[in-house]
Amino acid sequence: MPALMRQKPGGVGFYFDPSGIREVHSSKCNHCQRLTEFDSLKRMMDHVEICRGCMKLICLKCAGKPCVPFEKRAEIMEREARLLLLRQMDHLTEERLR
Repeated sequence: MPALMRQKPGGVGFYFDPSGIREVHSSKCNHCQRLTEFDSLKRMMDHVEICRGCMKLICLKCAGKPCVPFEKRAEIMEREARLLLLRQMDHLTEERLR
């Protein structure tokens, strides 16, 4: 277990209700940005996995899928949007020259 504890969750939260204060730990998935909460650090690995590609904590829905970190996915979407904008600008320029 000591090797697994090198991966630390991202935050600690507190829920206040009539029965008292409940402390939860949370982790953000490096692939989809989903937040996962769990009651105990000892049970952390029941709720999250470690991606073998980027060695970061990921949610169980992303476990077993290819490693595509959110930042890389955002860069791909930005590149595609930039290319689409350039194509639209080229199309408008061609129409004006006619």
